[in-house]
Amino acid sequence: MKLTTFTSRESLIEAATERLATALRAGIAANGEAWAALSGGSTPEPIYRALAAQTLDWTKITFALVDERNVPLSSPASNEALIERTLAAAFDAGAEVKPMYFAAETVGMAADYAELLYAPLSFDIALMGMGEDGHTASWFPSARGLDDALSEKTRRSVVAINAPQAQGSAERLTLTRNALKRSRALLLVITGDAKRARLEQALAAQDAPVAALFAPDMPPVEVLWAA
Repeated sequence: MKLTTFTSRESLIEAATERLATALRAGIAANGEAWAALSGGSTPEPIYRALAAQTLDWTKITFALVDERNVPLSSPASNEALIERTLAAAFDAGAEVKPMYFAAETVGMAADYAELLYAPLSFDIALMGMGEDGHTASWFPSARGLDDALSEKTRRSVVAINAPQAQGSAERLTLTRNALKRSRALLLVITGDAKRARLEQALAAQDAPVAALFAPDMPPVEVLWAA
């Protein structure tokens, strides 16, 4: 595990912003466009606000979602809404976002619609978070659909998850391990002693979904941590 520690959360935010901006610039330089997959939650909010203030060619940048609650954009629980709000300046300057939620009869049907958009995508970087239960993306322990999300045999990029313990909505849509393998780099941002201890335990015991990010066939992961 490549672990970079910071003495303050402010310095962590600055470093995470720099990692994202550097990856996006590299993607534009190499391919004429750049893609980043972003997570929801309170931890990355200041990172996204800082990223939106960077000088980038936003017309060549598209954001995707690591996961999404099965709720419309109008819901305060929507990850897409959070991203659009915190990165508003980037979108005003020409950036785009690929939705993951679609109004459908079932969450499984919504995942099928999202699959059509996400199957062709690869990412210059994916920003991941982690809960104290060891989940990342919407890979919640014991969730229905978790096996499909993590299986090496799953060819899908988006699957439906049902996790009764999840905040905001038990029904979720999430990138699979297969989709995240198409990222050039993974950035895991965590704060607090409890989350660091849980991550270390997960990697030692392989007892939480976050450990799947560190499998040998996955892209390199850098962990950024501050108390």
